[in-house]
Amino acid sequence: MTAVLSQRIPAAPPPAPAHVLRRYPVTAGAFALLFVVALSTGSLASRPSPTVVKAVGVGVGRPAWGLLTSALWCEDLTFYVLAALAIPLVLVPAERVLGSRATLLWLVGGQVAGSAAGLLAIRALAASGDEWAADLSAMVSLGPFPGLLAVLGLTTALTASLWRRRVRLAVSIILVALVLYSGTFGDVVRLTGWLVGLTAGALLQRRGVAAPRAHPSRREGRALVALVLAVTALGPLLAALSRSPDGPLAVMSHLFVAGRPHHDLLRAVCGPGGDRADCRRLQARARLTGMGPALLSVLPVVLQLVLAEGLRRGRRAAWVGAVAFTTGLTVVGGLITVSVLRTPAEQLPLLDATPGTLPVASVVAPLVAPLLVLVLLLLTRRRFEVRAAPGVGRRWLLRAGAGLAAVAAVYVTAGSVVSREFAGTPSAGELLLDLPARMLPPGYLGEVLAPLVPLHGGARLLADWCGVAAWILLLVTTVWLVRPAAPAGDARRARALVDRFGEGPLSFMTTWVGNRYWFSRDGRAMVAYRVHVGVALTTGDPVGDPAARAAAVIDFTAWCEAHGWTPCWYSVTDEVPRALAGSGAGQLQVAAETWLPLGNLRFSGRRWQDVRTAVNRATREGVEASWTTWSQAPLAVREQITRLSEEWLAGKGLPEMGFTLGGLDELTDDAVRCLLAVDSDGRVRGLTSWLPAHREDVAVGWTLDVMRRSRDASPGVIEFLIATAALTFQEEGAEWVSLSGAPLALPPGAADRNGLTRLLELAGRTMEPVYGFRSLLAFKAKFQPQLRPLWLVYPAAADLPRIARAVSHAYLPNVSPVQATRLLRALVLGHRARPSARSQQTRVAALDEA
Repeated sequence: MTAVLSQRIPAAPPPAPAHVLRRYPVTAGAFALLFVVALSTGSLASRPSPTVVKAVGVGVGRPAWGLLTSALWCEDLTFYVLAALAIPLVLVPAERVLGSRATLLWLVGGQVAGSAAGLLAIRALAASGDEWAADLSAMVSLGPFPGLLAVLGLTTALTASLWRRRVRLAVSIILVALVLYSGTFGDVVRLTGWLVGLTAGALLQRRGVAAPRAHPSRREGRALVALVLAVTALGPLLAALSRSPDGPLAVMSHLFVAGRPHHDLLRAVCGPGGDRADCRRLQARARLTGMGPALLSVLPVVLQLVLAEGLRRGRRAAWVGAVAFTTGLTVVGGLITVSVLRTPAEQLPLLDATPGTLPVASVVAPLVAPLLVLVLLLLTRRRFEVRAAPGVGRRWLLRAGAGLAAVAAVYVTAGSVVSREFAGTPSAGELLLDLPARMLPPGYLGEVLAPLVPLHGGARLLADWCGVAAWILLLVTTVWLVRPAAPAGDARRARALVDRFGEGPLSFMTTWVGNRYWFSRDGRAMVAYRVHVGVALTTGDPVGDPAARAAAVIDFTAWCEAHGWTPCWYSVTDEVPRALAGSGAGQLQVAAETWLPLGNLRFSGRRWQDVRTAVNRATREGVEASWTTWSQAPLAVREQITRLSEEWLAGKGLPEMGFTLGGLDELTDDAVRCLLAVDSDGRVRGLTSWLPAHREDVAVGWTLDVMRRSRDASPGVIEFLIATAALTFQEEGAEWVSLSGAPLALPPGAADRNGLTRLLELAGRTMEPVYGFRSLLAFKAKFQPQLRPLWLVYPAAADLPRIARAVSHAYLPNVSPVQATRLLRALVLGHRARPSARSQQTRVAALDEA
């Protein structure tokens, strides 16, 4: 019944070319037409001739047929390459979803409508006197991209929630950045073509064709913030590399590339009668070229990309670094903006324009662009909770400080040796004060020149490369800081206790990110906890030597009270209430753990009929159960798992829950085992993950954590995986399997029927239409488990409102007011709909809360 996951999933044989042409005629036709026209007119090897551009291009005042004929040519070879990649990537999925006829209609209509919308927007801006729009009015655009982007925007409305959100946000951010930083006519019509497609998709959603609105998971939220940081870092560099950057934020390209003074200006200023100080200033600007200054332009961008990757991984250190870096850019941008506003007449070298001729957007761009990113980072702080090991920040400061000190020592020592090669023969102190300016990119140095002017030889070498060395040092140490680190300090001590004494069903959850740790004086026991609104909320029972656990309960409770926190023992077994007997603490059952003893488990008899049916169906359909771990799984399998999980979560359209409910972040531990349902084509149809419970370093039990199933998986795939896992663990000698608890779902007669219990059951019934906890408990009942109570132990009834708030915050830490409103609306609509038993069973099959 089990199988070992191979290192490569078998792939289907490639389809025959004739089949591809018949299946995707629009894709093949568009590809062939574009390149046949390019080859026949000689536009592929070289750019289209001015005559061709004038005749077929789209632009203000151009013939109307250019709205369509512009799609048959591209501006140069780079755009032909991009078109060759975009046509199959966009049109093949579109033909699958929309059909060939509709795809052709939207491709042609999107090209015309997108280009026309861009023309109308440019004409409206030009009529208002906008200089950027006036410049655009003289440009001509070629390429099929408005139509392709319109098709892509429409197709996203009919795809899964995960990819709809990913594609829409990524493409929107990139296209808006191109308009703001590059700002060509082609950038504008590509954006308007994309907006035409999104508008059509929105109309389909209103008609109920598309899936419901979705909320990004923790991983998706981190990735989107990282994408914003990366795009804003690359935008100014993109504008700097563009042949003619003209967007509203194109002025920021001058922060990376210094304009070289004109030769006639140099000759006039440095000739007889010229000002010597101005001459040296212009000469210094003229020397801001070469490999060193080029690297000095790129390295800050690379550092931001490293920080963006750290944000994608959820690293708190990367968030701190990004906030610090963006704050610095905001401050410098503010100084530049003030400098521009206070320069009344003379030309400002940094911006290469007089202040009166600059649009408002260009004046405030250096301040507003990083400020918006800074606000985004501050608003999403709670998404980045993966902290570095204790002492890592201190070691980073020591390494970075020592490295910068070494660079400074080299600069001062070598500079003193070649001091005569600087203007003015500087002292060691002057050299030291000059070094920070050497770290500024050339654009900044074009306006804020360093105090010293290197004339030639070794002085220029030092001036060009010491700043580069400092940035490389910061880059290397930052990579070391934000990369995932092995557990250290308290986390390592806690993990050692979990590996030896973590025999409880929730013990392994204490190792998850977000927990703090309290250790008994002798180190034989520990408690994992989180503090929310003054409540110390534990993750299950204490972990440690059985003889030390009862004392740990009493000592931790006293320790919390000494720190002014309300101790709350959450999801604990009977062991904790017994330890606190006589202290006046109250207890309330919050869940029923579904416990499945192993040893003699057999799925025989009438009561196991549903499980046997699921197993037989999987066998009949060629679905196999395959064991793996995240690190051992091939990259293709990881991508399938990620896509399956994110699509499941996106389809819910509700905030992702955390605390004792794991997700993809918790799968990456090598101790967590994953059981996949893989069909005959190598596609992952379902997933379950299992957390170990150890006694003396031996796994004695396993707890079900993540459950996921694909949208097109057959019914019963989760039952098949659970049954397979239980029999596998039984063969390996495990004592039990826990299907974990269903929060807010209490079986009849499971606890006393006091007012608090009835209130808790009311909360469970209220949340049922959204999260289905009671249906989840009914689903787990198929496996005939023993029900063991899980308790919430609290000091006094007066503390319960604050404890309820703390528990809610722990499970839903990132709920915004908009998301809370959406959640409330889902609850109201869910109760009005009163789903049938069949629809409840369908929803239960997709639940993963454990």
